[in-house]
Amino acid sequence: MYPNNPYQPFYPYFYDNRQGLFQKILACYQQKRWIRLSFRDGTTAEGLIRTYDPLRGVLIYLPMQRYTISCEGVRVNSLQKAQNCIGKRSTLTLSNNISLTFTIEGVDQSQNIGGWVNINELMSVSGQVVDANCI
Repeated sequence: MYPNNPYQPFYPYFYDNRQGLFQKILACYQQKRWIRLSFRDGTTAEGLIRTYDPLRGVLIYLPMQRYTISCEGVRVNSLQKAQNCIGKRSTLTLSNNISLTFTIEGVDQSQNIGGWVNINELMSVSGQVVDANCI
């Protein structure tokens, strides 16, 4: 990037990816709009961010049938299974096999499942995100 700068970071885009993704998350949250993450491999993920808490992360609602959410080894694919797992640590797996810890909070009237994702865990995959948009 700057060939004569001896203090250039080893991974110059890492901070920019994290910062850009974080700003997009906050922007979509403030606008009360869905966010779409596009990954390097072509995978997309969409969700509605309902709350941001610096300690807990983001409370995001996702279409229940679109993603694999597992709680205590069982796939959460119904309202009853989701309600049985409220408050429990689960795993959210995207179609590109990225897995995130997902603490289930509830289900809304549109059958979207809501849960908390740790912001640091989400930022750890920011290098694989090529675009983030509010939709």
